[in-house]
Amino acid sequence: MITDPQELAECANELEEIKDQIMGLIEQARNTVRNTPEENRAESYWLAHLEMALTKESRYLGSSMITMECTINDLRNDADQGED
Repeated sequence: MITDPQELAECANELEEIKDQIMGLIEQARNTVRNTPEENRAESYWLAHLEMALTKESRYLGSSMITMECTINDLRNDADQGED
């Protein structure tokens, strides 16, 4: 188990980069289905699920209990506490 504060911070940074990449891909997927017969279903189901799994700051009502952003923040908090 990783407990070193610097390694925890690196994990958080890497996850943040991954989250940003995924958000970009979600936007790309959204643009791909835009103005197609499947746009409404995509927005109502899988696009919503993907975005809500990553962040509580989404355009949709509801959220995941634990988002990827929560994990990133918790890793940063753990790193900060380990430096004390």
